[in-house]
Amino acid sequence: MVKKNILFVDDEPLVLQGLQRMLRFMRAEWQMEFVDTGPKALERMERQPFDVIVSDMRMPGMSGDQLLNQVMLRFPRTARLVLSGQADKDLVLRCVGSAHQYLIKPCDPDALRAGVNRAVSVGSLLADGKVQQLVGRMDHLPSVPSVYTDIVKLLQRPDATIQEVGQIISRDISMAANILKLVNSAFFGGSRPISTPAEAAACLGLETIRSLVLCINAFSQFEGAELKTFSLEDLSAHSLETAAAAKALARAESVDQRRLDESFTGGLLHDIGKLVLAVNFPDQFKDALEKAARDQVDLCVVEKEAFGATHADVGGYLLGLWGLPAPVVEAIALHHSPSQSKEPGFSPLAAVHIANVLVNRRAQRANKIPAPNFDQSYLNALRLSHRLPEWEAACAECFLKETSP
Repeated sequence: MVKKNILFVDDEPLVLQGLQRMLRFMRAEWQMEFVDTGPKALERMERQPFDVIVSDMRMPGMSGDQLLNQVMLRFPRTARLVLSGQADKDLVLRCVGSAHQYLIKPCDPDALRAGVNRAVSVGSLLADGKVQQLVGRMDHLPSVPSVYTDIVKLLQRPDATIQEVGQIISRDISMAANILKLVNSAFFGGSRPISTPAEAAACLGLETIRSLVLCINAFSQFEGAELKTFSLEDLSAHSLETAAAAKALARAESVDQRRLDESFTGGLLHDIGKLVLAVNFPDQFKDALEKAARDQVDLCVVEKEAFGATHADVGGYLLGLWGLPAPVVEAIALHHSPSQSKEPGFSPLAAVHIANVLVNRRAQRANKIPAPNFDQSYLNALRLSHRLPEWEAACAECFLKETSP
């Protein structure tokens, strides 16, 4: 097994010593180095490649965000993690683009190992490294919202309550308003008005609330961006429709609650890579859209030529670094090419792939870009092609609810 190279940076000697002791059990898998300043870290990275850098934020001379910005520019294939104290949360959240994910001190060994391994495994999802380099050059990336991380921490407690989740959401007035707007929309078909975040969490379930928090945050961060020939409102509506359809399909296949939630989340975030490409490379993405429409070519083919990666690649890579479950990451990364998956049977990937095709077929496509097709070899391999009429019926019922007064 090839060891992964991990670089830890912290100006506190006792913290570095503690990390060395805490992570001694990982020496068979990781080649670890520990330095106490940003300049030393960059010097080490000039001499050898690192898979992951884990940095503190508040350091004298060169702060953590300054260091990670340099790493982003000079070593884009290195995954960038923050390991910082609770008091640094606001600073961490401002590091949009420079940090892929962050962990809060004190961090137990298993959580730190999981965070680093997650970053490494997402990188291996895209073996040629082109996506890592592409994402590494971007300076406008959606960050994980503090509301989401607080909800995740709360849900790790066995005694967590719906009321506590509602209280966390209520701290962010904009987030709370958007959650209530969505839960009262026709997409969720409630029988009565929902007036508080706690009621919304009780109505939708905690996993759906987590997904909505992520989606709302990602889209809201780019609301002021200039998107050429690209409608943020249309993408948001398509994402919500696909999420509802994917969950309807998963329900039709009688999967368990976890798979239902993963299907919804995968559908909700499956096209986030389009948003990231449009914001970071507006002219190139505009050209890609126009070429796909003019030549009637699949957008993914054009994206691959223009960027070396597709929006699905970018979205899967980013959300894997955010720490979403592997089935969700796979659903996002492979929703246009599900045959690459080795997952047997109906999965969140199947739900999102099928839902995306059905939603696109139903849409009025103003941009004239060809709608995606079913991956027939994938459906045949699953031996589920005969289910297509039932899937279409499940989606039709879902769309009927959406348009009902």
